[in-house]
Amino acid sequence: MKNARRKRTFRILILASVLLTELATLSAQTNYYFYVQFANKNNSPYSLNNPSAFLSERAIARRAAFSIACDSTDLPITPAYLQQIENLGIHIHCRSKWMNGATVILPDTTKMSLVRALPSVKFVEYTGKLVGAVLAPKQKAKTQTNLDYGIAATQINQLNGKYLHDQGFRGKGIQIGVIDAGFMNANTNPCFDSLRLQGRLLGTKDIINPNSNIFAEDSHGASVLSTMAGNLSGQYLGTAPEASYWLIRTEYAPTEYKVETDFWCSGIEFADSVGVDVVNSSLGYYTFDDTTMGFTYADMNGKVSRASRAANMASKKGIIVVVSAGNEGNKAWHYIGSPADADGIVTVGAVQADSTASVFSSFGPSADNRVKPEICAMGTWSAIVSTSGAPTYGNGTSFASPIMAGMVACLLQRYKVFDPNPVVNVFLNSLFASGNLRNNPTSQKGYGIPNFWMAERNLPIYNSLTRVENDIFSLGYNSQTKTLNIIILNGSNPKQASVWIYSSTGKLALKQTITETTSYLELNKIPVGIYAVAVLSNGVTETRKIIIQ
Repeated sequence: MKNARRKRTFRILILASVLLTELATLSAQTNYYFYVQFANKNNSPYSLNNPSAFLSERAIARRAAFSIACDSTDLPITPAYLQQIENLGIHIHCRSKWMNGATVILPDTTKMSLVRALPSVKFVEYTGKLVGAVLAPKQKAKTQTNLDYGIAATQINQLNGKYLHDQGFRGKGIQIGVIDAGFMNANTNPCFDSLRLQGRLLGTKDIINPNSNIFAEDSHGASVLSTMAGNLSGQYLGTAPEASYWLIRTEYAPTEYKVETDFWCSGIEFADSVGVDVVNSSLGYYTFDDTTMGFTYADMNGKVSRASRAANMASKKGIIVVVSAGNEGNKAWHYIGSPADADGIVTVGAVQADSTASVFSSFGPSADNRVKPEICAMGTWSAIVSTSGAPTYGNGTSFASPIMAGMVACLLQRYKVFDPNPVVNVFLNSLFASGNLRNNPTSQKGYGIPNFWMAERNLPIYNSLTRVENDIFSLGYNSQTKTLNIIILNGSNPKQASVWIYSSTGKLALKQTITETTSYLELNKIPVGIYAVAVLSNGVTETRKIIIQ
């Protein structure tokens, strides 16, 4: 299942001119994928005492921020185990340290008996085949459109996302990993000019074919990316236009085999290794070209598919994972697929502009009766940007998911202003509680359409935070860190700004100049009590009350 469309029905395929170097000799024949599950990680040259040997500095920092210790799942697969397989003349296509397994590809399946006999191997599973060379989809013809200004306004306003954008929270400093099928023309599309020129396109990773041009592959990922990063002056603005992005290809469009769930595992592990904060994946799986590989609805419990287990593991490592629910709501399957069934993530259904459910949006709950999808965004007539740079429209939970992921990135940016160490499940619960169906979730819309103004106020920091806003500043006190946070609103730079804090008896407790738009004041030496905070900015003074505790 592909969340935007059934790929085989609508795609004209042309042979790629360059094939993956390692598989060049195999391109004229059928090759077979197998998943190899290793028994352990014994005799590893890596140590949890030296995580910098296998994790980036940003990934380590994210774990530290969430107080998440590195564990055995972070350790790479024992290199000697991989070498044993390679010594048999078998190509290792990709690997998953979280699952402690690898996907191999070979034309002679009889060799797998040698792999099964290795003491380091727990089991082997056939997961699909590749016939001929890697294929590249035909680029769609350029379309000319004449659309009204700001066609993305409806889908952003439906979520009250403008509230965060107006405060200057547009994803800056947040890294988003996009796991998809390809990103055609994303390196030349004018809607991504600012993304490229500002150095926020951080890199790419192709799990399918490491030697491919990811910008000449499938267009689906480019359309998905446009809903978040798209920026065409006067015509289009995505939900996270100031975030930074990693583009990761795990989906092979011409065929559908179980191996793609293992590609997905490798993709999200790469996202973790480079330190992303949010992942969007508009892919889903439940049935395959080989019908014996298919999942059942009973399997949709978050524990059967390796992709679902990897999604859950990513959430435990501090990544916010956003996944499309699927487009099977009016089809025989009817339900969500994998990894949408994973626990600890955000599964997004689709709605129309009038907030009614999109007829195609897949139903929950998960097989173990968890609310799925959790929330919804606009998936019918979603505003996107074509590969030629023209604002246009598309349908599918494939677009509802990244619309939501972009706004989640903005909310995360907002949260980190007050608390740099958010906890994923607490953060997500604050988001879910803002849904318009929060008290009466349904099987197709979950908790409904979130309101990001309310989601901000649901954040747990407000349990220990007295915060007020006006036209000049946003003020907050975090009792856990005993820190006063002052933000000059509308992104204006303060000129000769200062803050005074007075006790209830009128005694001056602190006076300090403010030189930045966002300032933090340490109040650990000020006794608990009720205080008046006066802020002078650009010649205007406002006073508000806070409780220091």
